[in-house]
Amino acid sequence: MPFLLATSLRRWILMSIAVPVGAAALRKVARTIEARKGGSTAVTRGLTKAADTAQRRGRKGRKGGR
Repeated sequence: MPFLLATSLRRWILMSIAVPVGAAALRKVARTIEARKGGSTAVTRGLTKAADTAQRRGRKGRKGGR
């Protein structure tokens, strides 16, 4: 039975770290592309929107809401 607790704890820790890091990585890639291309493109808007969505879902998961 302790392994179930460990699995849940591992998943929670992974998600509490992976979601913010992933969102930050998407934002950094979007900013790098914008700097090279000289403005917002469909790709950068998509990356930024994905980062916003990931970050929003991560925050909701920590608060317990959905």
